[in-house]
Amino acid sequence: MQSASDIISSLLWFKDDEYQDDESNNQIIEQFVQNVEDFSSQYGSEISVSYTAFNLRGPPSNFPDYGDYPQAFVMRTYGKWWDEAPSVQEDYMPQNSRSIPSQDYVEVSFERAVYPLEVAIFETYNPGALVRIWALGSAAWMLLWEGEPEYAGDKPRIFSPPIKQINFPTRILRLEFNHRLLPYYTELDAVLLRGREPASMVKMKNNFSYSTLFYKKSQPPVPKGLLDKVIASNLHEKVVLPMLVSQMEQYIDTGPPLGDFQRLPDETILTIMKYLDIQSLSRCAQVNRHFNRLALDAILYRCIDLRPYWHCVRSQVLMILASRCKFLQKLDLSWCGSHRMIQPHYVIKFLKENCTELTHLRMNCCEFVDNSVLRSVVESCTYLQELCLRSVIGCSDWVCLSGLRRLRRLDLYRTDIGTAAAVAVVRANPNLRHVNVGSCKMISAMDELAIALGANCPELISVDFWKSYSLTAVGIRALGNCKMLQELDVGWCLQAGSSGEWLGALGGGQLRKLFLGALRGVCDRDLRALLPRAPRLAQLDLLGVRAVTPDVCGDILARCHELKLLDVSFCDQILESQVNEWRLQYPHVSIKRSFQSANLSAAPSPLFLQPSLE
Repeated sequence: MQSASDIISSLLWFKDDEYQDDESNNQIIEQFVQNVEDFSSQYGSEISVSYTAFNLRGPPSNFPDYGDYPQAFVMRTYGKWWDEAPSVQEDYMPQNSRSIPSQDYVEVSFERAVYPLEVAIFETYNPGALVRIWALGSAAWMLLWEGEPEYAGDKPRIFSPPIKQINFPTRILRLEFNHRLLPYYTELDAVLLRGREPASMVKMKNNFSYSTLFYKKSQPPVPKGLLDKVIASNLHEKVVLPMLVSQMEQYIDTGPPLGDFQRLPDETILTIMKYLDIQSLSRCAQVNRHFNRLALDAILYRCIDLRPYWHCVRSQVLMILASRCKFLQKLDLSWCGSHRMIQPHYVIKFLKENCTELTHLRMNCCEFVDNSVLRSVVESCTYLQELCLRSVIGCSDWVCLSGLRRLRRLDLYRTDIGTAAAVAVVRANPNLRHVNVGSCKMISAMDELAIALGANCPELISVDFWKSYSLTAVGIRALGNCKMLQELDVGWCLQAGSSGEWLGALGGGQLRKLFLGALRGVCDRDLRALLPRAPRLAQLDLLGVRAVTPDVCGDILARCHELKLLDVSFCDQILESQVNEWRLQYPHVSIKRSFQSANLSAAPSPLFLQPSLE
């Protein structure tokens, strides 16, 4: 936490937007975000500015006050709760994940390109989720800083980590976040870029190679004695293979002489290589002809996850992978292709030639997804069971997805799919288990989709209607036919909030997660009608449900023995003292109660207290 003097000294930008550095004639300037170019998720909606990414534009609105304010940027998740929900999505290629994973990002631009000297993040609620800062050059992304996530306490801060000095000017930054350690939603107020303007705008030479995934590097040989360990050991695969993988990775980087490793059967080496990430496999392919043949074996490329490499994946990477992916079953291209790094026709060619057996496909936040790519998915991937297209904007031929017939998971969060297309896709896929249509502003009659789900998808497990303003009690009641339903998010579905009587129609005894944020009409009677039908409830969000009393919350805590999360933020009748008492009585339940700082008595109320703004 910074002292008052530190905060005051850090706010020099209020006095002067630019100044001269004593050691150079080049001007050093400080500038706030001019525009938000892209983001993966936001708590706010597409028809409001509250809690949206666009609040990062300009100087801080709330800093140095601490609390929950609608003028901040808030992302969709926090903590571990979404990872523990029935709708959780597992990584296709866990060994490919970064040591510090991320769940969200936001990309911002500034008016003038500079050589970065400092990046300052103004955090006004639950700070500590930032894990990476990237800068975009003329043809490549460069990592400026990376660090572990943390929970930095319940105080505001200006987070300005030491950044790498780069040899090109930039005006675009991307920030990545990991929320798993946060007790509640993090809120960002502003981003400041301090840097030196270039002496001239002459284009600098670009030495970037299109992908660091497939570079040539002189490799040391495999460690001697590894064969003996394999032959001599009769331990279980869970003990032996991690040891072999560890030694293989050591060999790839710094290992000693090759020895008799080549005497291992190919099947054994392939088993070891199965645990390597894509970059390590590509390095193995550079060792010798034997390793090249094995490292490029198609059996190692049944699952491909390129999201961790989004910053360097270009169209050429798909061309290189094409020869290796004869048996491809799962493909994740999420976050890849920003700033035209991947062209649609390369994706179409890859899908056509390599994805005829594909069962799982994720292309979340991918700019290259257009109508032609959607059609290619339908034409090439007839066995598809999972399709995730979160935050894909700009397509119009969504109805073509009704050509798919085997979907079990469909994630269309924040896409511009319309009502007719969404209903057609649901009716064509009666085996759907997981559906996300949250923040789909073009679905103008969400009841039609909910009724289709209730009538056609009896095995539905989870459905997310987050901020679907056309959903009413009629649509939700139709989900009563889905007796296997374990997860329902109707937060901010304001037309469904006039009454909560439909709660009694839910649940076949399986309900695990229920989010009811901002549904003011839900009352104690409605929740009590639900309790006998949801004995296994683990997560309950009552944020902004103003009619709820401490009595029914006490009953929920006492009767739902598997409850782990209860959010009573902005529930007017529930006091902080009562929450503290519950926390002592039920230590196994994480009870949330958000607030606004008392320092700003004239500040606007949170959005859920002003539904008319939506």
